[in-house]
Amino acid sequence: MTEETPFIPYADRDALPDPLKAPLEAYEARMGFMPNALKLYMHRPELLSCLIQLNNTVMRDPSSHLDAGLKRRISAICSFLNQSAYCVAHNTNTLMADAEDDSEGWDFKAEDIARLLDPAYAPDDPAEKVAIEYARAATIDHANVPRDLLDRLAACMTPPQVVELACVVGFWKMYNSVHEAMHIPVEAALQGNVAFLDA
Repeated sequence: MTEETPFIPYADRDALPDPLKAPLEAYEARMGFMPNALKLYMHRPELLSCLIQLNNTVMRDPSSHLDAGLKRRISAICSFLNQSAYCVAHNTNTLMADAEDDSEGWDFKAEDIARLLDPAYAPDDPAEKVAIEYARAATIDHANVPRDLLDRLAACMTPPQVVELACVVGFWKMYNSVHEAMHIPVEAALQGNVAFLDA
């Protein structure tokens, strides 16, 4: 598949300050490629540095109170609800990646993704079920998350888990908005995953 050209050029990676090179190399090693979004964020190294740190803290920090797999599944659901082609492609790619080596992956198949993104999907685990219900409600209408849902969430999760969950949802709302508003091209190898939006 042919990859689109961004409406502004990608930045020169070689011009980045030295302190950013190691975090970018780690990001690229984990993903297996350099995401187009980061190639654009490189125009503002200060923002790039903050966004890498925020992404790492929200999604995979050793201090996390939530399971990394749950957070990745919720990321895919939020990106789907926000209609972010770029982030759906990336989150589903990560879920379908091999759960080996140092890369992030959960060995999902296409049918696993389709089931996850189905609005009727409800996992058996009660904490995961209410976490996904909260993620959907907060993504669709963050100002009107029902109080009974919040009470059920508080009954299933610790306060640190609740805060972390809310930050996962908010983080993807921000990322989804930025990436779609800039029409960041989906990498050629991931373009097939955009079809999950039509599932």
